[in-house]
Amino acid sequence: MPINRDRSAQHKVYIPSNARENQYILAKFELTDALLARFSDLVESGTEFPYNDFYHHLAAVFHDICDKHEIDSGQFVANDKFIRVRYSPEKITAQTDQQIVFLYSPKYHSGHKSYINGKRRVRKLKLLFLANGSEIRHNSAKFHTKVDAAMQELIQTLELDPGTVRLCDHQHLTYDLFAKEKGVEGTQAHKLRSIVNRFSVHDVHLDANQLDSQTYAVVSMHLNKRMRSLVTIDKTAEKPYEALYTYIKEAFINSSKANGVDQGIMIANDLVPVVRSKTDTVISENGELQTIDFNENKPEYGFTCHYSRRKLVDTVQFVFVAAKDDQTSYGYGKFLNQVHDAMRSFANKMEYQTKTENLSVRIHQHIGLNL
Repeated sequence: MPINRDRSAQHKVYIPSNARENQYILAKFELTDALLARFSDLVESGTEFPYNDFYHHLAAVFHDICDKHEIDSGQFVANDKFIRVRYSPEKITAQTDQQIVFLYSPKYHSGHKSYINGKRRVRKLKLLFLANGSEIRHNSAKFHTKVDAAMQELIQTLELDPGTVRLCDHQHLTYDLFAKEKGVEGTQAHKLRSIVNRFSVHDVHLDANQLDSQTYAVVSMHLNKRMRSLVTIDKTAEKPYEALYTYIKEAFINSSKANGVDQGIMIANDLVPVVRSKTDTVISENGELQTIDFNENKPEYGFTCHYSRRKLVDTVQFVFVAAKDDQTSYGYGKFLNQVHDAMRSFANKMEYQTKTENLSVRIHQHIGLNL
């Protein structure tokens, strides 16, 4: 018995007590000719906003179903923008040409709203469910069940074909790696079990063979004046910041390898990293996004770095994607511990001021399935 406890302890990761929890579920489906035909009387061709009434009608149906299933925050999005959700003490929704970003606190912010571009026929309609409450991770299975029931009713109401709705459950834990050094007391012990395994404890059973799953960590470092002074920057040079990014890259790769981490991605080009489960591992730029397609079943090991030699960025991000082999019988705790060790080693090389400088870690766990 003691041996088993020791082995279990090796797979526990200790996260600061003030870690922030998020869960959001995104449902999306194509706007088909058949769906438009069912509501043809709401489409006003020849006007500036031909789809406005149609989108608002669907939004009203969606929000009524949310209320029926006691879902406090449902966002209807018909503008073909990429959706991101982050924690924030203030409720803010920001939009760019390509993205719509929802910033909110699960404890304090709720409400239904629609984001519509009535001028055009969108490719996909997107329904965003934001979790509310104080114990998001503990209640994640319950929230998933409520959303699934709401979507089943919406599918019947809109007469959508089976298997055409994609449902993605996203869960985050966000914290400063050096919270303890800043005086934060207490920790949370996590084995970082997969979503499927956590849900099964609450009698919510999902078939792992019928869904995609991902676990990955994104570590964000603010590139402040002190860090920039670690190397000499010649702003008159053709590529003035190459030496700085090379210094960071080498520290990142060497620290990772020394702590048993065999793959990672450095991003310093002001793009937003988006990790997707795909058949092939490919990293590419897509407008404002740095897309990272990763096959957790057949990962390609190694390190890649994407940075702008002529541009000084505000934030450098490091992405670590867990492969299938990183999931032990306990969970992903060992994987995250290795990431922690690698980034602490990296911080030492960067002469980090742990009491005043943050190294933000966000651990992502996602599942996707078709309804």
